[in-house]
Parts: sequence; structure tokens; C-alpha cells
Amino acid sequence: MNHPRVPVRPLAHEPLPGITEGLGTMDGLLLRDGASWLVTRHEGTITVGRVDADPSRVLADRATWRLPAPDDASGTYCSPLPGGALAVSGRRAVTVYESDGTVRWAHHHEEWRHSPGASGACAPDPAGRVLLAAMAGPFGPGGTYAGDICRALDLTTGEVLAEHVLASFSATYAFEHFPDARPEVFLTASMGQDGTHCLLVTRTAAGLDVRAAGSAEEPHVGLGADGVLISQDVGGGYLCRTQDGADDVVVEAGEVLSEDWGFVGYTPGFVDDERILVVAAEEQWAEEGVHLLLDARTLRPLAELGYPRPQGVTAVPLGDGTWLTRDGEGVRRWATA
Repeated sequence: MNHPRVPVRPLAHEPLPGITEGLGTMDGLLLRDGASWLVTRHEGTITVGRVDADPSRVLADRATWRLPAPDDASGTYCSPLPGGALAVSGRRAVTVYESDGTVRWAHHHEEWRHSPGASGACAPDPAGRVLLAAMAGPFGPGGTYAGDICRALDLTTGEVLAEHVLASFSATYAFEHFPDARPEVFLTASMGQDGTHCLLVTRTAAGLDVRAAGSAEEPHVGLGADGVLISQDVGGGYLCRTQDGADDVVVEAGEVLSEDWGFVGYTPGFVDDERILVVAAEEQWAEEGVHLLLDARTLRPLAELGYPRPQGVTAVPLGDGTWLTRDGEGVRRWATA
């Protein structure tokens, strides 16, 4: 690779035990209510921290809950809620906890049979009135199964307000909000070798509207304003920009990276409206990577980030001109110099 090298400057650092494993989970980084959140699990607790709007700090605040199932922490998906509450999706129930740890309500559902890798997810709708939750669906006569389901649950009572049968089966789910005030919530349903469904879910007066998110078909997606999606191939072979009303833009790794290199890290995203940040390396399991800024419209490389020392393969863009990297069991915030 022969790209201009742009120096960077560290803005803030904060210890966050569990962040190494956290950034490898489906809920490790969340976009909710216009803010980025980090979720970690450590020594039987769940910690949810809101990234500060002030770039001179990492977290504005953090809250901690006891893990509902300490021996099965990997089977839960967490989401912060309005008012400081927390929603936790497990294999058998979705539970909302108040900020003091008491249970507001629990919604029990079927468990995926013979699918230990499947896991649900949850997120409030952008209006903050319902909890969207993807979960195992009911089994019919003779063990028939129509598919996993997405339910809209009243955030106050847990009442089921709407339900939609998904085309996915025994998937690993994740929800994400868009950075602008859009009514849709992005949902990925990853089914391993059977592929991934990328969906837009909207709560309407008639129920739940669920539609495909353009041509996106990868589980690793960065969301931008105006409904833009930047998806990264699981194998690191390409990036794709998808937006309603515009042609897809696809860039093969071989077009912009050194020979036999690929995109790694699985955290593509927007540094700001004009630039995205991706990580490249020779191997998917590399310990160090090259961090690249790409044009957010063309996906062509703009520059390589020049850190004072080599970085790992995790780079988390925040959309405000800054990004996070993992530094041991801590988080460091950066910007271009």
C-alpha cells in the first residue's frame, strides 16, 4: 500500500475491564438515541458506558448491573434504555431492569432447540416507546417451525404489541440505530454458512414493518446518515456502500490494499459524514493492522493513519471526527492531528 500518512493525536484514555472480549460481541458497541455505548462483562457484572460528546473524554458515565446468568454471559445481548434502564435478551426471556437492578418486567419465549449458537437481541425503537426484540419463535404441530420472530413489547409493561415472523432460522441477531432521526432500526440476522439477512424494522400503527436493507448481506455493517450502509465481507474480501436510490459501490480488497491483504477487525464505520475508517492486515487473525481512512462515497483510500506505535485490528469510529481503539483493558480516543 502506498497511501499518504496522516498523523493522529490521542485525546483521552480510560480503563474499562472486559473491553477486549466486549468488542468481540454483538453488543460491545451500540448506537442508541444518538449516542455510542460500550458494553462489557467482567467478574459477574455488565457495565454499560455512554461515550462522551466531549472528545477530551472517553465515557460520560457508566452503570453496572449484576449478570443475570454469570455462567452464561456470552448468551446475553444488552441494550441501554431511556431513563437509565437496561434490556437483556437471553435464550429464554427478555428482561428489563431498572437502574437500581430491580426487574421491571420479563417476557418469556421459546428457546432455540438444538441451536446453541443462536442468540436474540433487543433495542428500543427510536421513539423510546417499545422494545424491539428478536427471539426464537413458537413450534407448531409436529415440531414445525415457521421462523424466528421479532416482537414489539411495550417498554412500560412488556405487553406484546406486534409480531413479525422473520425469514431467518436460529440466527445470531443484532440491532442498531441510525445516527440521524430515522424511524427504522437496523437488524442483522446471521446464520453462518446460510448467510445473513440485513433488515430495516419500523414500528407502525398497523404493527411491525420489516423489509430488506437494500442489497446488504453481511453481518458487519457501519451505519451513516441518510440510511447509508457500509458492509464488510466476512472474509475481508470487499466493502460495499448501500443506500436507497443510489447504485451500490463495491471495492475489492485487491484494488486498494497490498497483495493478499484483506479488511479485518469487523468494525467499519463513519469517522464523519465524509470519511469511513477500516482496518487492513495480511491475515484475519493478525494482532496488528493498518488503519485506513476511505472516502465515504467512493470507498477509495484517502490516507493511512500514522499512530505513534502499531495498533491492533480494532478501530471504532464515532461519527464526530474521532474514534476509539483498544489499549490493553482500556479504551483510547483519537483524532487526526
